Amino acid sequence: GVALEHGGLFFPEGGWVHPPALCEWQARHPLINVLTHHEALELQRVDGQWQALAGDTLLASATVVVLAGAAEIKRFPFSAELPLKRIRGQITRLAQTPDSQALATVVCAEGYVAPARLGEHTLGASFDFKSDDLAPTVAEHVGNLEMLREISVDLAHRLGADALAADQLEGRAAFRCTSPDYLPIVGPLADHALFDQAYAALRKDARQVPEAACPWLDGVYINSGHGSRGLVTAPLCAELLAAWLDDEPLPLPKSVADACHPNRFALRALIRGTGGL
Repeated sequence: GVALEHGGLFFPEGGWVHPPALCEWQARHPLINVLTHHEALELQRVDGQWQALAGDTLLASATVVVLAGAAEIKRFPFSAELPLKRIRGQITRLAQTPDSQALATVVCAEGYVAPARLGEHTLGASFDFKSDDLAPTVAEHVGNLEMLREISVDLAHRLGADALAADQLEGRAAFRCTSPDYLPIVGPLADHALFDQAYAALRKDARQVPEAACPWLDGVYINSGHGSRGLVTAPLCAELLAAWLDDEPLPLPKSVADACHPNRFALRALIRGTGGL
């Protein structure tokens, strides 16, 4: 619906979603109990059950716990070693115009711009590897507008981007959660200290295949590190976890599951200790 300066790939059956609406729809599932305005500060195992506690208040208990709180899962001692990092991103909201309504699909390049929803286009998102502040900044609005021009000069004109005052724009900032290799971290979690002991031989010879069983934390799983694509990868990884838990065939090739496994970092650290990989 708008002119583009560059070619690309078009997915005619692709779509886009309003994330809060999707989350709200998913949370209405009859087997999901949403507890708002609580903070799980502690996990403890009692009689084969994991208990999520906020001070003295028991929030929930179950035989399995999945840590899916992005980089916040580092606040628990047994997942604190996972190399998760936060990357700030800011979106800019632009009021639709009669001419901008021609945009018929999301257009992605260095960033993206979406068709209007409730009278506004969403444009973004910036990348800031240093800031921990979630207040939107004028500088990143300016950067997003420049990103818009790189995507489509035509659409920028349709939106009147050159006449917009960046200090009057509205938007939102949040944190992506990524891993060093930019793959999700998904799967069962091992006891870090016991893992190092069980596979200590790898420090001397990375080619060894230790016979010791992995010292798992019984019933603890991770689903995190989804970066900018969590709406796609997080549900797929949830299916992967469900397959592990129910002893079903994996929905992904084993090579992909292994590449996303939480143990990959501990294993690499042991091998690097030998001067290996």
